[in-house]
Amino acid sequence: MRGLFLFVGDGVPDVPNLFIKDLHSKFLFHLIFLFCYDKICFMDKMKIKRIVSALLAATLLFSASACSVRNPLKQTETQSTTSNVVRVTFPEGSTITQIAQKLEENGVCSAAEFISAANDPLNFESFSFEIPNPDERAFLLEGYVFPDTYEFYRNESAVSALKRFLKNSEAKFTDEIRARCAELGYTLDEILTLASIIQEEAGDPNEMYKVSSVLHNRLGSSRFPRLQCDVATFYLRDYVKPHVTEERYNELVELYNTYHCSGLPAGPITNSGIDAVKAALYPAKTNYYYFITDGEGEYHYAETWAEHVENCNAAGI
Repeated sequence: MRGLFLFVGDGVPDVPNLFIKDLHSKFLFHLIFLFCYDKICFMDKMKIKRIVSALLAATLLFSASACSVRNPLKQTETQSTTSNVVRVTFPEGSTITQIAQKLEENGVCSAAEFISAANDPLNFESFSFEIPNPDERAFLLEGYVFPDTYEFYRNESAVSALKRFLKNSEAKFTDEIRARCAELGYTLDEILTLASIIQEEAGDPNEMYKVSSVLHNRLGSSRFPRLQCDVATFYLRDYVKPHVTEERYNELVELYNTYHCSGLPAGPITNSGIDAVKAALYPAKTNYYYFITDGEGEYHYAETWAEHVENCNAAGI
């Protein structure tokens, strides 16, 4: 330890203690000093002082560089520009095609590859989802791609990206939700289909439970064999038709258009958030069979056709 004695006791100022407040810098200084011990322990004090000054300058320079790397703000800025990970938020009510487009825009995978992956039954074999009529679906996994905020790798495979959604969906669709589906006499797939209509018909969560009551009341009554919801028609026109042949589109109209088909459409028309799923599971208790929205976005409910006509006239519809 003679080098240390020379350093602190033979007329050489305790430079680190005087000028270097950062423990990291002090540690670096002492390491460098000990590394050079053989070269400086037999020098005279003036030479030692000159070496100490040089070491101090090198240590402070290195320390400043290291501190800039450790600075959280600097690190965040660097990550934001060089990271291979991208964070993407998908709003509730996003369709498969909207999600696919957003993934492509953020450099995750191509929209076409994601749509193809979402139509491949092999990609959900390891999950507990049961889709009873795969050949009748516009997009096989519509309704199961849970809208949320996700992190992806840039240029990630479409299958890998899809499975991130499906894992989240499986976690969100808890045993409690599945038990409530059974209690109501529906499958999870049917509740997700119902929730997707609620999601599109009632963007306001405060209205979802009453809209849900209208749909449940219609489904439970022989007087109303059809739901007659416009949003299913808009789904076919806006998000399905551009991606299928005319022949296939005409087939899907019979399966999804709720003015044509009885009961629920063939499958979900969007990917619902948890609020819509809960509304589908726990509808308000009403005797409503009709509803409309006016130009101000206000909802008007009715028990009879006559009341519904009055509401339409009042709303200028």
